[in-house]
Amino acid sequence: MNTSSDNISITISSSSSLDSTPRSDNSHVPVPVPVAAAPSSSYIRLAMKVSRARWFIFLRRVFHYQNGSRSDLGSNPFNTSTWMMSELIALLLQLTVITLTLAISKEERPIWPVRLWITGYDVGCLLNLMLLYGRYRQLDVSLGDVEQQQRGREEENRSSHLMNKCRTSLELFFAIWFVIGNVWVFDSRFASFDHAPKLHALCVSLLAWNALCYSFPFILFLFLCCLVPLVSSLLGYNMNMGSSERGASDDQISSLPSWKYKRIDDSASDSDSDSAPATDHPECCICLTKYKDKEEVRKLPCSHKFHLKCVDQWLRIISCCPLCKQDLPR
Repeated sequence: MNTSSDNISITISSSSSLDSTPRSDNSHVPVPVPVAAAPSSSYIRLAMKVSRARWFIFLRRVFHYQNGSRSDLGSNPFNTSTWMMSELIALLLQLTVITLTLAISKEERPIWPVRLWITGYDVGCLLNLMLLYGRYRQLDVSLGDVEQQQRGREEENRSSHLMNKCRTSLELFFAIWFVIGNVWVFDSRFASFDHAPKLHALCVSLLAWNALCYSFPFILFLFLCCLVPLVSSLLGYNMNMGSSERGASDDQISSLPSWKYKRIDDSASDSDSDSAPATDHPECCICLTKYKDKEEVRKLPCSHKFHLKCVDQWLRIISCCPLCKQDLPR
């Protein structure tokens, strides 16, 4: 009897000793695991607004036009009325500043002939203004009705060839003039800035503007090919696909021009106004199949062409061009 009581007391004491032992291990306590913080919704909304902004869509069109294949270039984004108005304001501002600076700096005697350089730059701006007017005339003809486009097509082809030559010559002149201006203005051997501070300040401003224009393709490449993909990967939002907020309506889609595709052979007499050339967009970029005779083709405002069924389904989801991301007019 005593033995059993001793066993019971031992058992109780052992269990109590087990209960009284402090738990030093933290195996049952959840350990917080560091998790990467999700991007803020405000940043994603900002990225969505940027991707749907007109200036972002315009930059994408410019990059696609400068780097795309010849058959998928579409319309020139620099021939839009908005861009031409920006060029007009920039040219008029430069001409005004040059004229005022030359008028108030008659007493200055620079060592290098910077006044000659400014005058040559002014003449180049005037010629560029004339070319801008010619480009606007061509845009006005291309935006007219079909009959007006047919009447002005031959005249446009002749004038565009001449304008391209003049534009190339003018760009070459500005490139050479840019190098000469850097040599004359930044030559520090004679301290020419002290003799003509106003003229030199004007030259530095014009040279800085031209340097920015020449570096625009490189800046555009860094922005669209480096910065935009980096932001898209960090936010988890593809900014290149956010150019449109909603699909297009049936009225918008039906207002776009369409025709039945017809392959043009060697005979030029079969070319109609409602037929697409065989060398122009030979395949639909949505379904990746070649056009066949009597298939319906639709043309977007950016001059890109697709199968009517393919592009209609696309536009009902996203109201922009599948290639250059230009939005449809609302």
